[in-house]
Amino acid sequence: MTTTRGMYYAAIIHVLIAFLFSFKVQADDREFSRFRHFDVGAIAPLEAFKGPVILLADQDFAPFSYRDATGKLVGLSVDMAFKACAEARITCTIKSVSFSELLPALLRGEGDVIVSGLRMTPAILQKVTMTRPYYFSSGRFITRVGMPFKAADIRSLAGRRIGFVKNTSHQAFLEKYYDRSALNSFAGEAEMFEALRTGKLDAAFSDSLHADFWIKGTSSRQCCVALGKSFIDRATFTRGLSFLVKQDRETLREYLDFVLDKMEQDGETAKIMARYLPASPF
Repeated sequence: MTTTRGMYYAAIIHVLIAFLFSFKVQADDREFSRFRHFDVGAIAPLEAFKGPVILLADQDFAPFSYRDATGKLVGLSVDMAFKACAEARITCTIKSVSFSELLPALLRGEGDVIVSGLRMTPAILQKVTMTRPYYFSSGRFITRVGMPFKAADIRSLAGRRIGFVKNTSHQAFLEKYYDRSALNSFAGEAEMFEALRTGKLDAAFSDSLHADFWIKGTSSRQCCVALGKSFIDRATFTRGLSFLVKQDRETLREYLDFVLDKMEQDGETAKIMARYLPASPF
C-alpha cells in the first residue's frame, strides 16, 4: 500500500464520519442502484458449508474497510460480509491485514475470504475464485453551482475546461472521448478540486465516490454539484469489488454469491450502502 493511498483514505475517513452524523436521518430516503444481476428463482447450493470463516480486510480502505474513531474495523465491505455470513448462518470473525498482505494471508490459510480491495490480474485469478461484484467504480463529472451547461455529453462540454489527475484511467477516458474539450492535468485530486472551486476549471472528472465525498466535505464550501449521471467504462476506470476465496473453496464462493443476491433482492445491500456512501454512485 502506498503512502498516497493511505493519506487519501485517511482524509476520506474524516469526511465519512461527518457524513454519518449529518445524513443519518435521510439515509433511508436515498436510492442506490443495483449492482448485481441475479436469478430470483435460484436455490441455495446443495452442498452444505460449515464454518467458521475468517474474513480478511484492509484497515485503510475507507469507506469499504477501515477503523472508526473507536478503533473498530467497519465499512461497507465489512458490513456486507458480516450480513452475508448471517444470511448463510455461518459464524464469521474478521482479521485486519495490510493491503500488501491480503493475498499472501489468504494463500497461507490465515483467512478464508478477502472482503476488500484487490485489483484482479490473470496471475491472481489463477490462485483465487471470486464472487460476482457487489460494487462497481464509476466516473463522474462535477461542476460549480450555476454553470450554464447542465449535461456532461461530448457536445455540451466541447471547449470547456475539464480537469483530471495526470496518469490516471480518467485521463485515458477523457482523451479518448472528450478531445474537443480543453483538458487540464493536475498532480492530485485536491489540487484539481480546488481549481474547480475557484473557477479555474469548468468541470472536473474523477471517481464518482471521490467526487461525491468532496462535494459533501468542507473543502468544497458547497461550491459544486454532480453534472449528469456517472459513467461506466470497463476499458479504463470501472472496476468491480468482489469477495475472494481460495480456488479450493468453491462451495464457500457459491454460498456467498447466493446470499449476496438475496441481500440485494431484499434491499439489505442498499441499506448498507446508505450507511457509508453520500450518494448513489450512479
